[in-house]
Amino acid sequence: MFSAGFDLKEFDRAAADDAFMQELWASSDRFHRTVLCFPLPLVAAVNGPAIAGGFDLAVMCDLRVASNTARFSHPERSFGDMVYGPLHDLVVGAVARELTIGGRELTAKEAMAVHLVSAVVEPEDLMEEVSRVVERVCVAPRDVLVRTKTKARRRAGVDPSSPTLDL
Repeated sequence: MFSAGFDLKEFDRAAADDAFMQELWASSDRFHRTVLCFPLPLVAAVNGPAIAGGFDLAVMCDLRVASNTARFSHPERSFGDMVYGPLHDLVVGAVARELTIGGRELTAKEAMAVHLVSAVVEPEDLMEEVSRVVERVCVAPRDVLVRTKTKARRRAGVDPSSPTLDL
């Protein structure tokens, strides 16, 4: 498993406790904002399912490499919001809507076909491939990487002061 996101039992508690619900969403927003606004490139090594908030985490990273065991889906669409904007920025609107509205799940191979991931490898080769990606990234000077990531974030419409679930 790459990540399944929230512990869904927290949503049961949040449904009965408004203060906890506010705390839960505030925590989620801080997490999303931290990942989205991190100044240097983030590379996700997706080994297994990236489900719900785990899918959001992978999407919020700048680059993604997947093992052939990866799959991507948003089952929480049946009861809650997702981080839509960064996904739309990566895979175009039609695919983003299939995933968030239509409930489509992607295999690793399908994720590569829609440019969600840059490579699909065997699980035992994942970290080696991620290391190659990181080496290519690190050829650029830090200040160039920071400026480029700032441009990408701005172009994607990421406003650090807005709630991330509004993206």
